Amino acid sequence: MQRIWFVLMVILAGLLLAACGPKRPVLYPNAHLDKVGMQVAQADIDDCIMKAEAAGANATDAGAAAGNVARSGAIGAAAGAVFGAIMGNSVGRAAAATGGAAAAGSAVNEGFKSGDPTAIHKNFVERCLREKGYDVIGWK
Repeated sequence: MQRIWFVLMVILAGLLLAACGPKRPVLYPNAHLDKVGMQVAQADIDDCIMKAEAAGANATDAGAAAGNVARSGAIGAAAGAVFGAIMGNSVGRAAAATGGAAAAGSAVNEGFKSGDPTAIHKNFVERCLREKGYDVIGWK
């Protein structure tokens, strides 16, 4: 049983690390981009991202993610307690197992979403790039 948990934790860690890359704006190849080139455009994107962060438009909301994981764990523990009481199993064991599973699932979900910038951050960066002559068509 302990070996299974270890393998699951290794897989979970790998998924979280793979999903941690921040998303960046994708530029439409307009005349300005053709004129300055991709290297200058990437430097301009970095500049706009730094300006957004300096202005307080953080790229991700880590507090909300942590709250979602904790909330999922608490809901899972409550569901496990109810399940354990109905099925006659040890309530504490069922609650802990279900709560842990819910928290792990929520952590994976939040890990995948962690690369998504907040709406304020996106709007700030997109406006900054528009003012420099670029046309943002999405984020990836």
